[in-house]
Amino acid sequence: MMGLIDTTPITCDDKIFSTAEILAAVNVTGCDEHQLTHCLAAGGLTPADLHNPQSRISLNQHALIHEAFHRSSANSLLGLEVGKRLHLTSYGIVGFALLSSATLREALDVAAQFGLLMNFKLGLHINDDADDVRLELSDQYGLSNNQAGFWYYLEISKLITLLQDILGLGFTCEGVDLAIDAAPQEQERVRSSLGVPVRFHCERTAIRFASQWLDSKLAQANSITHASCKATCQAQLRDVVQKYDLSYQVQNLLLGSGHCIASLSDIAERLHLSPRTLRRRLDALGTSYNGLLVEVRKKLAIRYLLNTPMTTEAISEQLNYSDAANFRHAFKRWTGRSPREYRVLNNGGKYASRFGHGKSASGQPLHSPTVWAERSIAAAN
Repeated sequence: MMGLIDTTPITCDDKIFSTAEILAAVNVTGCDEHQLTHCLAAGGLTPADLHNPQSRISLNQHALIHEAFHRSSANSLLGLEVGKRLHLTSYGIVGFALLSSATLREALDVAAQFGLLMNFKLGLHINDDADDVRLELSDQYGLSNNQAGFWYYLEISKLITLLQDILGLGFTCEGVDLAIDAAPQEQERVRSSLGVPVRFHCERTAIRFASQWLDSKLAQANSITHASCKATCQAQLRDVVQKYDLSYQVQNLLLGSGHCIASLSDIAERLHLSPRTLRRRLDALGTSYNGLLVEVRKKLAIRYLLNTPMTTEAISEQLNYSDAANFRHAFKRWTGRSPREYRVLNNGGKYASRFGHGKSASGQPLHSPTVWAERSIAAAN
């Protein structure tokens, strides 16, 4: 099914995220005005953009700016330190929605629902089948292997900080599993920084804690405040994605079509529109059903190549191409490379289940931020 991989119409080039993490990185590195201007310029930003609450940047801009901070500060674990600075107040009204939740489970549901407002790059899934709860993280954006290690450090640190803020001083995290590998010295630094047991080279990335925390009543729970905050969050989320409008909805429906990609008539019916009205409204947005279908096929093709061991023939069939040759020609038109070349150039992709295993096609784990930073510096030189 097309829904095998968690996915979203948002790409790594869409300017949809706030600058909160960049601001936190500035505080961690303590860089001067000249260094700040230089690091921001790497992602096409200025100091004025950084302090504008309306500014939105893409994942690729995030990556370029953090790469510049890495080079400037020589701190390969910058993501961990940034995550520690992102307390509940860093997330605006979403932070109050989390704090006023009845239980941790409800708070985590809010975090998953409004992850876009919290700059989450990874999807959240609660696995509470055993005595211990596992808060598992999965790639939603088709992050390349070189970037993914950095994001996992950042997101793990953010979530541990959130858990501590919501549950208070009595909370203890039992451990962290990381689907990345690192040198022994870096592993010890990570354990020391997080202050919890950390296992590397795991099948999945997850935070482990006792199940007693999940459904116990939170001290700050307030149903009226919670409902009010959630309503505001829903309005903010609509504002953030409004530029996608109808095209965003159509892409979402196409991504969730299942094995057979939905036709224009199917999509129109789901949106309670006639096919003619849907065509007209898409035309007014400067796009079309066929144009959006191409984008969806491109996004899914890239994510299948990077996240699964599927063959070109299997991907071709999954995306409803008449044969593999047509798919290969289309993919080369999109990216300038064949599917095989694209997979090899991105370290072979990584095998993944629905919630992401974080390993490459060679069976090796994702690269740590140190490796990513070293490769980035080498490329820059």
